Amino acid sequence: MLHERNCDKRSCGRASIVSLNQEDFCLEHFLFACYEKLEHLDPRGRSFGSQPVDLASMRAFIEECSRKALDISLHSKTLSNLERGRLLDILLWAGELFLLLRAPRLRFSESPVSTEGQVLSPAISS
Repeated sequence: MLHERNCDKRSCGRASIVSLNQEDFCLEHFLFACYEKLEHLDPRGRSFGSQPVDLASMRAFIEECSRKALDISLHSKTLSNLERGRLLDILLWAGELFLLLRAPRLRFSESPVSTEGQVLSPAISS
């Protein structure tokens, strides 16, 4: 925890509790940054087209984000139920994305799990 620093977001005077992607954040801005980046990385519901995908940096962010969310939830004594729920949501979302990135034989835009919970047959990308 980084209690001696302030959040890097402008006009936020709260103490930083975590560093993510080399930026210091208060809890509110950490949650916002994680949601924003995870939404950007999530391949479901959109196609990447010809945009290059840096899987290594995506994995690194997902791992860092989930590790920091877990650290906060385990070490912060004053979290509200809403904050705990958001941290859990981030952990679950990051876990889903990590599984999607580990399925190299699936097309990146497909999810390995259908909406009914059935496993989809892998489609070999060309």
